[in-house]
Amino acid sequence: MTKRSDRTNGIIEATVQLLKEEGSEGLTLRKVAGRCGITLSNLQYYYPGKTALLQATADHFFRTCEEQILAERAEALNGDPASSHVFLKRLLTLLIVCELDEFYNAVFRELWALAIRDAALGAALRTYYRRYAAWMVDMIAELFPQADAIVSLLIPYAEGYALVGESMPLDREEVVSLWYQLITALPDNPL
Repeated sequence: MTKRSDRTNGIIEATVQLLKEEGSEGLTLRKVAGRCGITLSNLQYYYPGKTALLQATADHFFRTCEEQILAERAEALNGDPASSHVFLKRLLTLLIVCELDEFYNAVFRELWALAIRDAALGAALRTYYRRYAAWMVDMIAELFPQADAIVSLLIPYAEGYALVGESMPLDREEVVSLWYQLITALPDNPL
């Protein structure tokens, strides 16, 4: 890694820590700079404002999600036709049971809270979700012809489940099983 990427990674990690500990109302550029042991002007060299910093944090979140999903895909797919179903179960488990990382889910909720008052951040998050959904469709389309339908239902469900899942009558593993049954029962050519 370069010195610049080490510094930006440290800044993102400090931002994530502050969002987790203090929520969106406690996040300031000055606090992030303090956590990193750099001056405010040095932080602003990398991220000119809070919105740019939060956009970089959201981008980091999506890259982390993609890396974890790709690792599961690489491990599950082995050329056997049944391996697509193994990958589907791992993907569902990753999105619903593991929630990718509860730490990042808490932080991402804070980002959405800030996006309500920050139009540029809100637009960036919607752009990230469009990119994430398109990426996921491309990744599973060769395995499941109804990829558009799966992704259109699964991403919003997983995001909402991260908020309310603990309150639902079925446990997470039962929800994964239900989703698996629903997806594998979809016709190859949806409406």
